[in-house]
Amino acid sequence: MVTPSTWRGLKLSHPSAFRNLAVEEAMAKAFSNSVRREPTLRMWTNPRSVVVGRFQNLADEVDIEQCESHKVQIVRRFTGGGTVFHDEATLNLTIVTCRSEGSTDLSFQERNLQLVEEALHGLGSRSSISGNSILIGGRKVCGSAAAVGLHYVLWHCSILVGSNTELLKMVLRPSRLKVQSRFVHSRWQEVTTLTQALSKPFGTNEIENAIEKTVEARWKIRLERGRLSPEEETLSDALYSSKYTSSEWNINGNRWPAERAIDLHNDCRMRSLNALDRLNLLDHHLR
Repeated sequence: MVTPSTWRGLKLSHPSAFRNLAVEEAMAKAFSNSVRREPTLRMWTNPRSVVVGRFQNLADEVDIEQCESHKVQIVRRFTGGGTVFHDEATLNLTIVTCRSEGSTDLSFQERNLQLVEEALHGLGSRSSISGNSILIGGRKVCGSAAAVGLHYVLWHCSILVGSNTELLKMVLRPSRLKVQSRFVHSRWQEVTTLTQALSKPFGTNEIENAIEKTVEARWKIRLERGRLSPEEETLSDALYSSKYTSSEWNINGNRWPAERAIDLHNDCRMRSLNALDRLNLLDHHLR
């Protein structure tokens, strides 16, 4: 794989989970449309929120009453994978690049997880990769999901830096039993945070800096501070207003009526890279 020497680095967070997820999808769509296909690394945080995978059934994964009681936003992302909890002490990392420069199989996820793991090792953790997650002492500290389109590959992960794990357990309820349905189900797994695992308080800024240094050293690239392009701004506004703030998408995951007008590159071949999605959907088809 030929890696460009310069990547765009974004530190862009909105106070709304709906807006943050709209930006994620807009980055992928604009990447496909743009003549200048600049690889991007984005680091960002969400307010208290539950983020559901594209192919999941909300009622199976989330305690909606607890979310309402604790003012936790519920939003569905456009990539696969399981349901995760975010708060201001959860660092999210996104990598979007040209499909020809990124693998279209699970090695793309493995490559990115190895990078995050190396950054965490530099902070003193003894972590290990398991599937699409990073574990410390057998407990999950980072989970990831990805999608590949006609022209792009997008991967993102969530790192539990100092997250409220008690609230996480209250608002998430992944089934510990196999459910007979066509939906993708999250696997139950105990979690921890970097602060808990290493007995040392960490801020998201410390992890951001560690990841930046590891990216530049490992991939021999230079990150240049950037901002969203006009096209990304336009797409994220459209996705936010018509998709990510609609109950049709966030609750049911259905395609929304305005999709064709927004999806400029009509990337109908976009698919998840998540192995769990593949196994669940294959299991459904076999039945």
